[in-house]
Amino acid sequence: MAVTFLHIADTHIGVETYGRLDPATGLNTRVQDFTNCLAFCFDTAIERDVDFVVHSGDAYKSCDPSATHQRELARCVHNLSRAGIPLVMVVGNHDAPVAFGKANSVDIFKTLSTEGVHVADTDCIIDLQTRSGLVQVACLPWLHRSHLLATEDCKDLTEAEVQQHLQQLGSRIVEGLAARVDTNTPVILAAHVAVADALLSGSERTAVIGRDPVFLTSTLAQQAFDYVALGHIHRHQDMNPQAAPPVVYSGSIDRIDFGEEDETKGCCIVSIDQQGPGMPKSTSYVFRPTPARPLRTIRLDLSHSSDPTQSIVNELTRHDLRDHIVRIIYRTDSGPAQLDFPRLRKVTQDAALVAGIFPDTERELKQRRSSVTRDMGLAKVLEAYIDNTSRLAPLKDDLLSCALALEAEEEAG
Repeated sequence: MAVTFLHIADTHIGVETYGRLDPATGLNTRVQDFTNCLAFCFDTAIERDVDFVVHSGDAYKSCDPSATHQRELARCVHNLSRAGIPLVMVVGNHDAPVAFGKANSVDIFKTLSTEGVHVADTDCIIDLQTRSGLVQVACLPWLHRSHLLATEDCKDLTEAEVQQHLQQLGSRIVEGLAARVDTNTPVILAAHVAVADALLSGSERTAVIGRDPVFLTSTLAQQAFDYVALGHIHRHQDMNPQAAPPVVYSGSIDRIDFGEEDETKGCCIVSIDQQGPGMPKSTSYVFRPTPARPLRTIRLDLSHSSDPTQSIVNELTRHDLRDHIVRIIYRTDSGPAQLDFPRLRKVTQDAALVAGIFPDTERELKQRRSSVTRDMGLAKVLEAYIDNTSRLAPLKDDLLSCALALEAEEEAG
């Protein structure tokens, strides 16, 4: 008998970047995009008659979603619950408040005891009685540094030491979960973590690197687990290809920004086949793309163009931009070009949104970074940063003066 389930993560209801108000509904168009993709995933689960759904974290964009965003997520969860399909929700970093003791963004489902909905806000093993039999879901929610910093032994740790402690804590938790599960049943590890060597999307390179505790694939790929359902990284990928168990990021359900424009977004339909109790199990999965909003960057060189607007129009007509979010980046030899924006708006009227038409400000050669040491005082560190950032040069004296004034106030208590 095979157990099937849907693996989804990073639904980020509440993202409004590159959106506009839809006058017909009063909703931001990007909120509609993400909600439509979530509804598509849950409808797929219902159509496929899966045994359960695992959501591996970051249901919302933030830990304090608006009432409208809560309504949109609740509508999708209600449809799944009404179909009799259990849902396991692991708390992600965007769901978890920084302050200790505050409710996370999905706590409401736990408080209301929503039929079939299980919220994992701490490491635990959830026993699911499904139509295909008992399944165990071992859960590892986001390990927030506030849990460490609240303890007396860890409050004076450096950033690097906090990360190291969190990684060690996470490894112990995973090993403990693996030791406690019943391997005679299908077992899934659902975790919201960053894995070493995972391919990151554009914005994640600055948001993740150096800030998150990072785990080795081997730490998660315990033989006690039949599938590892990951959330946190937005790019779909299998971190343990051609090996067991699959360690899979389903990825985000829609494109967050232009750093993800070339990525296919979706969810995973997973099947764990077992002929009988105690028999070997085999796991397979397929990636199901969602109707994610297309993002398109159009780059062109106007350095030798006598009519920059016409050059852009000519390039735009080569692309099908219907329902796309578009940005146009052009290069010139002499600063921003004089463009006929009403004409460009007419050419792009079928696009969902034009996010911008602007010159390429990236430098051909990156400026060498000034070195900063722990021995340097605030003034020297700030001065090095300003010297390395040309746009701040005119404000140098004012910035230094304000910084030194703040430092003096802090020292004075």
